Amino acid sequence: MSSDEGMRIVGTIRSIELHALLSKFHGVPPRQVAKIELDIERATDSDGSDLTIENLVGLHFQGPPELVPRFSEGERVQIVTTTPSGMHIASIRPAPLS
Repeated sequence: MSSDEGMRIVGTIRSIELHALLSKFHGVPPRQVAKIELDIERATDSDGSDLTIENLVGLHFQGPPELVPRFSEGERVQIVTTTPSGMHIASIRPAPLS
């Protein structure tokens, strides 16, 4: 994994929905994002060290709204975040079988 990637999470999608993010600036309309919650099986940080799954329970990951029609509840996926402590999705794909 390259140094600009964050956490690597494998789990089953518990919920996926469109969510409106309000702007902090007057006159800027809200934007839609995909909000994804996982039942996490495995998590590693950017250097490959295992993370304690219990510390990640209840976190929501955010990505572009186009993810909502592409993925569904019950699907097993692998998410890589943009930063080691961030919840923004850099990539998402069906999880490998291992």
